[in-house]
Amino acid sequence: MSSSLPDASVPAALTSELVTADTQSGPDAWRARNDRVFLRDVPFFGRHGVFPEEQVLGQRFVLDADWWLDTRPAAWADDASLTVSYQAVYDHMKAVVEDQPVHLLETLAERIATRLLDHFPAVEQVRVVVRKPGAPISGVFGDVGVEIIRTR
Repeated sequence: MSSSLPDASVPAALTSELVTADTQSGPDAWRARNDRVFLRDVPFFGRHGVFPEEQVLGQRFVLDADWWLDTRPAAWADDASLTVSYQAVYDHMKAVVEDQPVHLLETLAERIATRLLDHFPAVEQVRVVVRKPGAPISGVFGDVGVEIIRTR
C-alpha cells in the first residue's frame, strides 16, 4: 500500500478506492485522483459589454465556478485550511467582475480562471461559466454566456 495513504482511521472501502486512483497513470490520471468543488448561480453586477451603454449602466452577470483538487487531506483532517474556500473563490470572482470593464464575456471568464489558478496552487483545473441574462439581443432567448476550462 502507498505510504501516502492515511492511517487506519480511514475506512477500508475508501482506502481501496484511493489505491486504485493512486496507481492510474497517463495524462488524465490526476482527474481520477482529484475532486471537483463548485459554486453555482452566483450573481454579480458589472459594467461589461461591447456597447457603451452596457459599460455605463451595467447589468447582472451570473457565474459558475468549478475547481479540481485533491480534497482527501482536508477530508481526512476535517480541516478547512487544507482545501480551497468557497468564500475565497467567491471573493476573487467578485473582484474580477467588479474591476475594469471589458467588452467580451470571454475576456471576463479568462481573467477569472487565470486569477483562480494563480491564487490557489492546489487547484489543477478550473471551469468558469459567465452568463449575461440581459444581453442586448433583439429576439427571444433564454441565456447567453461562455464556458471556459483551463488547466495548470
